[in-house]
Amino acid sequence: MTDAPSRRLGRFDRTVLLAIFSLILAILVVIWRGDRIGIQALAFMPAPGSSGVSVRTQIQVRFDQPLADGAALRLSPATPGQVRMEGETLVFVPDGALAPDTTYTVTLAAGVRSRHGRILHDPITWRFQTGRTAIVYSALDEQGREQLMRRAVRLGDGPPVLDAPRQVTQAPYGIWDFTVDPNTGQIVFAQSHEDGASDLWRLMPGAETPELLRACPQATCNSTAFAPDSRLLAFSQRNASGFAAPVVSPPRLWLLDLRDGAATQLFADSQQLGFEPRWSPDGQWLSYLSPDLGGVGVYNLETGESRFYPTTTGDPAIWHPVQNRLVLSEMIARDDVYEVHLFMLDPAIDPSADPTGQARRLLSRHDVPVEDNAPAWSPDGEWIAFRRKELAGPGMTLGKQLWRMRADGSQAEALTTDPDHDYGPPVWSPDGRYLLYHRFPLKGPQVTISVWIMDTATGEAWEVARPGQRPQWAP
Repeated sequence: MTDAPSRRLGRFDRTVLLAIFSLILAILVVIWRGDRIGIQALAFMPAPGSSGVSVRTQIQVRFDQPLADGAALRLSPATPGQVRMEGETLVFVPDGALAPDTTYTVTLAAGVRSRHGRILHDPITWRFQTGRTAIVYSALDEQGREQLMRRAVRLGDGPPVLDAPRQVTQAPYGIWDFTVDPNTGQIVFAQSHEDGASDLWRLMPGAETPELLRACPQATCNSTAFAPDSRLLAFSQRNASGFAAPVVSPPRLWLLDLRDGAATQLFADSQQLGFEPRWSPDGQWLSYLSPDLGGVGVYNLETGESRFYPTTTGDPAIWHPVQNRLVLSEMIARDDVYEVHLFMLDPAIDPSADPTGQARRLLSRHDVPVEDNAPAWSPDGEWIAFRRKELAGPGMTLGKQLWRMRADGSQAEALTTDPDHDYGPPVWSPDGRYLLYHRFPLKGPQVTISVWIMDTATGEAWEVARPGQRPQWAP
């Protein structure tokens, strides 16, 4: 009778099982330790302890891994808003503006999870302080290079209360131009190179230093415009060639996705030119200056429809804040005098199919010849501020003055009547009460351009920066 096989493990089997057990244990330890390590927060915006933060700021936390959906972030004082994930960054967008001059506490609850399964084990808390509405403008530094300046301002009855101006760029060769996003307060500016090219940089509210947004080697990138939802940035790019430097090369329109940095040309035809883009309020249309055709082009990003309005003034079209209507300037010959007037246009109507001109309406009327340009809509769409130069009569001046009129062209009135100064393009404050502009003296001995604020309710005006030019509001 043969004995049954032994149930006892041999030395080799025991060794193999021990190795497997050790490997499983090691894997569990790695998983446990990895899970305990969790995800790490790398950067915060606004920065902890920062002050003077825009009331339109967004709250951002950048992690070391891409994030999955689901997170709880709150502000104190309580502020409703929406949380979204953009790659490695958690973004909290308040439903409205924050309170000025207020200390906010941000608390991000534990449990934020990455796409790899790691989590945030401990809550994160930090504080920042908001500032007030500010103006952003450009001025020359000690080396004669144009830099961006920022100055907080408190507006109310009487003269504005101003903080000290603060230089916010240190561009070695200066800046070319800039744009402030009215929703978030972020600033995008074109920073020049020694060879005349320029890159796009961004300064976020609450950030101390700008960040490179788009490098443009051997090219000039500028002429930027934020989409209404602040997710896309339109800009023009001029590439250097064997025949010309980038600054004098033909411009082409591009779109930059601010969430992932992807950039694409606007038109399928890479030879179609354009610069000075402007967005319609619903984000469907984009207007631009067309240097090859000589006028203003309008392009529908959803349908591909396009419109063209010939004009020789070189001024971009300006969209109504709510409706898909735009205003542009056109030169008209009348009685051997060349005048410039403002017209309202409806891009939904094809100009070639509008023989009666229903989609084109004259706004700026006057008894004497005039040059009108630089229109600016008030936030509620009720008023248009603009620059006017009367070419004859008692109001004739060498420079342009500031005017305003109703949206239909009625009730036109002069806001300035100063023949010794030329007044720059007006910009309405977010509440629609104040105008921001620069003023240039036409006579010596000191010819220094300066920035002014006007209360349209009272007509009073105050100088807020000297020197300074091209001002914009920063919410």
